[in-house]
Amino acid sequence: MVWLQENWIIAVVGLVVAVVLLWWLFGRNKAEEIETPIAPSDEPKKPLEAVKPEIIAAEPARFKPKEPAPAPVAAPPPPPPPVPEPVAETPLAPEPEPAPEPTREPQPAPEPAPAPAAKADNLQLLKGVGPKMVALLNGLGVTRFQQIADWTDADVAVIDPQLGAFQGRIARDAIVDQAGYLARGDKAGFEAKYGALGGELQGS
Repeated sequence: MVWLQENWIIAVVGLVVAVVLLWWLFGRNKAEEIETPIAPSDEPKKPLEAVKPEIIAAEPARFKPKEPAPAPVAAPPPPPPPVPEPVAETPLAPEPEPAPEPTREPQPAPEPAPAPAAKADNLQLLKGVGPKMVALLNGLGVTRFQQIADWTDADVAVIDPQLGAFQGRIARDAIVDQAGYLARGDKAGFEAKYGALGGELQGS
């Protein structure tokens, strides 16, 4: 026991080796007993043979029987001719009427000759109107006493700003009233109100 306590490592190793040897011996014998030999079959199997296709020799075309030609199909009988329908007598077409003669378009009447423009009045006969103001009035299309006599307050309000330096002269010199006397040819009335006329009126 004293030796076993001092050499316990050697004892353990020897025990493990002994167990391994016993397991190897007994385990191998059991495996050989379990394995049973497989008896070979008495009759050896034949290898599979490939199926040979049956080859049928083709007969020459000349020995083939001729197929009978199809019987001709009888054509259907022609349909009976159509019975002609009675043709209605068509009335004779009326004779075409003669085409009317083209009417001549009336020629437009000649335009009347424009009336001669009224002769311009001498606007310088108005008191307070000189050559420069006359030129401004003519530029606005004012050439006769009657035009000035027909002016309304609205007309004066439009024309007066266009007279430049003479703006305000229409109302201050009563030019519309003067033109009314001269348009009527009332020389006496004009001179009685505005003084002697500085020239002769046309047609007086």
